[in-house]
Amino acid sequence: MVQTLLQLTVKDILQRPLFQKAETIASEEALNRIVRWVHIMEVPHVGQLLNGHELILNTGIGWHDNEELSLSFLQQLIDSGASGLCIELGTYTKQPLERLKELAMREHFPLIFFHEEVRYIDITQDLHAYFIHQHYSMVSELEALSTQLNQLLLSGKGLQPLLQLLHETTHAQVAFFPYGEEARFIPELPRTDADLFYEQWIFGEIFRLPDIKCKLAHRPILALERMFADLLLYGEQELSEFQILALDRFATAIAQEMMRTTYMEEKKRYKQDLWVTDWLNGKHTQQIIRDYMLALKPNLKLEQAVVCVFESRAVREDVIDHEAQLLQKQMVARSIFEGEGFYLVPHFTNAQFVFILLDQLGASPFQDRMMRAIQRLQKTDYLQETALFSPFLGIGKRISDPSLLKLSYQTAQDTIDIQKDIGILEQPFYDELHVGKVILMMKQSGSLASFIEEYLGRILHYDREKNGQLLKTLKMYLALSGSKQETAKELFIVRQTLYHRLDKIALLLGEDYMRPDKRMAIELALHGYEYIHGIIA
Repeated sequence: MVQTLLQLTVKDILQRPLFQKAETIASEEALNRIVRWVHIMEVPHVGQLLNGHELILNTGIGWHDNEELSLSFLQQLIDSGASGLCIELGTYTKQPLERLKELAMREHFPLIFFHEEVRYIDITQDLHAYFIHQHYSMVSELEALSTQLNQLLLSGKGLQPLLQLLHETTHAQVAFFPYGEEARFIPELPRTDADLFYEQWIFGEIFRLPDIKCKLAHRPILALERMFADLLLYGEQELSEFQILALDRFATAIAQEMMRTTYMEEKKRYKQDLWVTDWLNGKHTQQIIRDYMLALKPNLKLEQAVVCVFESRAVREDVIDHEAQLLQKQMVARSIFEGEGFYLVPHFTNAQFVFILLDQLGASPFQDRMMRAIQRLQKTDYLQETALFSPFLGIGKRISDPSLLKLSYQTAQDTIDIQKDIGILEQPFYDELHVGKVILMMKQSGSLASFIEEYLGRILHYDREKNGQLLKTLKMYLALSGSKQETAKELFIVRQTLYHRLDKIALLLGEDYMRPDKRMAIELALHGYEYIHGIIA
């Protein structure tokens, strides 16, 4: 592994030629402090001037023989995360500096004294050249590592070789926590240590432990707006810049490998469409469905299912990578719906996306979760150059027996058919259609037109001949439960005009038109008329 900026310690610097005659006051812990940069600083107030890990060169001109000011300066360096302080003794600083030494030893902070005049410009030039050389070496190592990762990805050997290479590259403990799967540790940890490590990660405690804060780094494995896993690196000492940058590259490579695996799994599911087609057509028994689905995912809940159908936009079959686009859309849909608690079984025909959704949460509000997922999925479709979804979608009847999925599928289709007559619904749930279900069945049976004629024909004929607005008046009067005062107010007419219209309605429909059963039929006819012709205005 390359020796990088973050691995140069105070002990290493003391071996440089310019430090051979220096006196060092430091504990073993202080000598192991990491040095990232060297900086000349004579001002006694540090403020925000340091980033941390600097070796500070100083002549004492900022405090002269003011012991309190020198102690304040040292404490500021310690608080700012500096790595050490070099002081040239003689012109501005005299010995002894006992209190300064005591504070440094107590805080494990190295003090380096030059008893002879030294050229700080030579020290900075020497160390900066070393840093730059190390940075160049690190970049070369990372480029070689990227090539090695690409070759490993192309080999298709899976995740384990990637995790093993991460350990070999960084010489640090690797922990990999894939969601929904068993954790992996390289090298392997004793069972008790592995359980403790996993428990501390689950509750986020490991990121708050002060003694390992600088020794630990982690990267989420993200793809398709979903977190697949968490990758952690833990060293015996503070992690180097090379280790951190290597971790970034491995996180990207692992995300690519997990995406490749997910893509292959999705392709396998795509080829299983024939079985799904038979399920949607009601050809499988409950036991066959349970055996098949539980083989795919043990502990899957099958008690609540619903079919969501998206009509697709017309796509030419000669479009390049059309199948890849479909697979990608299924992967995105799976990620989004599973994020809302649904297990997704996708199916695609030439005209529709069919999503069989198995609710895994149950108690949580179903419709809210469903609409959030649909809106996110539609948003991803809008952002693509080639949108695959048309505006029409339908959510069928919820079922508790998976062998009855055909019913949910058919009602989802019905919901789309209704919208093609009345317009797009904000909440396209079959369970929310109510009267619309009855009207659709009447339309499909061919009885709707004759039903409307039977109960509203005379009113419609009168309005066409006389422009009497009886249909609008009838609708408002029934909607307001027969309140004449409220009806006149809503129609902006005087009561005498309303009485005249109601008398005419009674003449045309019969005096008993407000009888409950007859009134119900008339209201159904009104809904049917609006279904075909639009809202009565």
